[in-house]
Amino acid sequence: MKIVTRKQMQEIDQATSERYGLSGAILMENAGIQVFLAIKEYLQQIDAERIAVLCGGGNNGGDGFVIARHLFNHGARVKIYLFVPEENVSGDALINLKAARQFGVPVQIVTSEDELNAVTTELKHTGLIVDALLGTGLSGEVRGLFAHVIDTINTIDIPVVAVDIPSGLDANTGMSLKSTVRAAMTVTFGLPKLGLVIPPGIEYTGRLIVADISLAPSLLNQDSIKINLLTMKDAADHIPYRPVDAHKGSCGKVFVLAGSMGMTGAAALCSEAAMRIGAGLITLGIPESLNHIMEVKLSEVMTLPLPQTSLSAFSQQGYEKIMSFCEDMNVAALGPGIGRNENTGELIRRLILHLKTTMVIDADALFAIASQPEVLKRKNAPAVITPHPGEMAHLLGCTTEDVINNRIDIAQRFAEEHETTVVLKGAQTIIADPEGNVWINPTGNQGMATAGCGDVLTGMISGLIAQGLSVPEAARLGVFLHGLAGDIKAEEKGTLSLIASDVLDGISGAVKRMTARSVITRGH
Repeated sequence: MKIVTRKQMQEIDQATSERYGLSGAILMENAGIQVFLAIKEYLQQIDAERIAVLCGGGNNGGDGFVIARHLFNHGARVKIYLFVPEENVSGDALINLKAARQFGVPVQIVTSEDELNAVTTELKHTGLIVDALLGTGLSGEVRGLFAHVIDTINTIDIPVVAVDIPSGLDANTGMSLKSTVRAAMTVTFGLPKLGLVIPPGIEYTGRLIVADISLAPSLLNQDSIKINLLTMKDAADHIPYRPVDAHKGSCGKVFVLAGSMGMTGAAALCSEAAMRIGAGLITLGIPESLNHIMEVKLSEVMTLPLPQTSLSAFSQQGYEKIMSFCEDMNVAALGPGIGRNENTGELIRRLILHLKTTMVIDADALFAIASQPEVLKRKNAPAVITPHPGEMAHLLGCTTEDVINNRIDIAQRFAEEHETTVVLKGAQTIIADPEGNVWINPTGNQGMATAGCGDVLTGMISGLIAQGLSVPEAARLGVFLHGLAGDIKAEEKGTLSLIASDVLDGISGAVKRMTARSVITRGH
């Protein structure tokens, strides 16, 4: 599903009117009906429910007037609170304000803090507040009466349904414009706005519903809109199909180069994740002195002992053996737990330059190329990198804060410039492909902020590539399933005690859930 900026949504609205002749009044009516239906489902029974609809004077307020009218028609005890003088309401909004009045919806105009204080008690005795104060056009700080209204809403323990966007939230950045409504549910129109699905905006959004208000599909699916929300349907469409006559050789071969003294766990997690996601054969390349540990630790994964340094890290002397072995592999996962020995780093740089096997590059392999990221431009095979913000900052020579504050642009630009798919990990992980397309992942939770979860993801993406998915497809599906596995286990264990092996254990449940979804969406 496409995600839009403020400007892109405005252009879609304008094109809807100019090309298809759908007036603003029609779209406002459609929007209001969709929010009404969402409220009806949310409350189950709206008859005699006391609902406050808080409106501004613009189109967002106009949507609120429509919502109030439909609620009133279905028996709700609804009241409109208008926070601008009535003469400030115009156009389609004014038409719908007059219509609401004529239907019998009570309207109270509140234009001062004293008047707000007088109605606060009424608001506290409602069952639901509808936020139709400020729409997506807002870009400056919320001040004056509207700021006080929003602060009042947030102090009342009443659920809020936001219309299109929580008032005070920047539609582009997800940042709070000083005062921002914290909604239990947001009903947005046409497409999700970027600020609703990225931190910190996602914390204000609550449950997000994307409502159809009769905008043309050709406008909603334009190739020029590069940012996407990764949905379960999108992900399920790429679940690998396994025929009845499949065998281990036909299900993909993964080579994992991972581990060093003190970090054998990363090697195990990555290798087992590749197998758990469905790859047929996994071989772990490991420093030779650690091979006996891994043979005890791993049952299904084969091992390839490799030359090592005096500190039990990979040595350049293993280059030829790795190159030869990878000729028969579908994918090579490089980096989990390999350490930061310079000898190992030089081996990694040579492998990235010369391997003809698709690569998943993570962890210490990213450290190895941080001083020479241009090796990615000179590689001979497709690749995906999976940095967290700190690793991305190291690659770019900037601060971690710079990356966190500009994750989408940074991932998108790096992917294009280095012709490499980027998985920029974190809350709502960002996936960017070399063509400039970006996906924001909605799965996962804060419990996954623990050592080893990234190693599991690297293995999952590698296993999916081995089964025939393209690098961007495997990155998207791997990230979605990884987060879903974490969510499934968090339901069982909570987030505080979640560890990486829990996520590994959750892969089966995530695949099972997604496979069922895949069968449904494919019509089988």
